[in-house]
Amino acid sequence: MSAHYNQYSGYYRSIEQLSTPWVASPEVDQPRRLVPFDFPGLESTSQSAEVLADYKLANKINGEITVGNLNAQPAVNETAVGSDEIASRDWKAWAYYACPRLHRDGGYVKNHPPVLHLPPNVNVEEVYRDLKDDSGNFHPERWIRGLQHPALPPRPERWKEHPKGAPLPFPWQCQLNPLLQHLTFDKPPLDWDIHYYPSGRCYLGRTGNSIIPISDPDKAQPATYPFVTHMYINSLADDPYPEHFWPFYVINEHGVTVGDVLETIWKNFQQYISRSEFDSWANLLNRQQTASFAVKMRGLRAEARRIDILGTQCLFKGLEPHPNHEGWSMFLGLG
Repeated sequence: MSAHYNQYSGYYRSIEQLSTPWVASPEVDQPRRLVPFDFPGLESTSQSAEVLADYKLANKINGEITVGNLNAQPAVNETAVGSDEIASRDWKAWAYYACPRLHRDGGYVKNHPPVLHLPPNVNVEEVYRDLKDDSGNFHPERWIRGLQHPALPPRPERWKEHPKGAPLPFPWQCQLNPLLQHLTFDKPPLDWDIHYYPSGRCYLGRTGNSIIPISDPDKAQPATYPFVTHMYINSLADDPYPEHFWPFYVINEHGVTVGDVLETIWKNFQQYISRSEFDSWANLLNRQQTASFAVKMRGLRAEARRIDILGTQCLFKGLEPHPNHEGWSMFLGLG
């Protein structure tokens, strides 16, 4: 049974004044013990060799990061990192800290990552008051990231940044945020057509008849536990032409968030298709016809984009660890 969406997303309480210490919401869910799962030995193939090469490319993207044990086979009966499943409230606890809602009729402010050098002797209460001008307009840009106060949600101890230079865990060693999970026998956690930027046109799924846009705190949640600095999305599930998928990295040195994943997916499929690439699909007439039709629908001066190749398969269904254990597969469905 899936957790209720409000346990890990949706509604966030506002901090209406700084005179009352912050009190976390009551615990309504319990973490479940992860069931061990078996992985067959990963044989060396040309495909796996290409994936390993892609992972090693991460070293060139960020000189301070390395991926460990790339040539090692996954151990049999090895569980994900951490012995217990992350409780729904733990994902939301980070969102409260990283993107709190201030003032009764105010808005969200970014509180993470903290500024490198906090000004000395900052009066948090004055900064809080200055978020509103004399006309009552809210100014989130006036907030100083990383400020601490008893009335503000504290940084959860569970969530730590990935140490620079430390090996990254494989996808199958991570726990994926509920908002990004692919559910085989349930509605997806998000109702999002990747044609559109993931803001007002991206909604929470499984909310009954309610239409609830994804919020800034939802997008500030960690994409995985533990935090990782890179995620490699390297396949479209059920894609009959996998060689024509454009793999991409999601990168955030402070830890990849849900928002990072959604925005990078959108940006990747907004890229234009070069004429030479389009012509290289001469033996894939269906792909050319799909792209050509989408271009005509947008206008004579439009150019083909990667999103056009998907046709009607553009509704985000979530992610799963790739079967080769070294990247993430993305699921799409009818939009």
